[in-house]
Amino acid sequence: MLDIHIVAPFRILRAASAWIRETAKREIAEGRRVMRKVVNITSVSGVDGNAGQAGYGAGKAGINGLTKVLAKEWGRYNVNVNSVGFGFIDTRLVAPLGSLGAEIEMKGHKIKVGVQQAMLDAVKQMCPLGRLGSVEEAAGPVLFFCSPFSDYVSGEVLICSGGARS
Repeated sequence: MLDIHIVAPFRILRAASAWIRETAKREIAEGRRVMRKVVNITSVSGVDGNAGQAGYGAGKAGINGLTKVLAKEWGRYNVNVNSVGFGFIDTRLVAPLGSLGAEIEMKGHKIKVGVQQAMLDAVKQMCPLGRLGSVEEAAGPVLFFCSPFSDYVSGEVLICSGGARS
């Protein structure tokens, strides 16, 4: 769980860091400002915690820390580093258990994924908007952070949960 949610993003960003630094230094010396964007993906579990998700929540909390540190370190290179923290988004991972297509394959094994219908109903009831978010709605905050509209926003965690927090 930690390898997926914090180790892999850390290694990807570390691998990109030399190129980011050298390219930005060259642009700054030429008198140009080119803004670059890093948008990490986190979860309400990494911000507020969620019972039964120790590994997942710890990994996503680590993403929040990584976001804030890199925002401070990479700001001088004109890089905005932010995170989007999702609540329940209507994907196959939160489809009702037993529904068609609600499985993933790992190392040749098919694993059923999903959530009990009673849990989905409770989540919808707790959400001020009364529903799960769509994939298109989840894309909006990511698009914002990738756009010039966020050129002066860095080190932030934007929660996309329909107002539902644990």
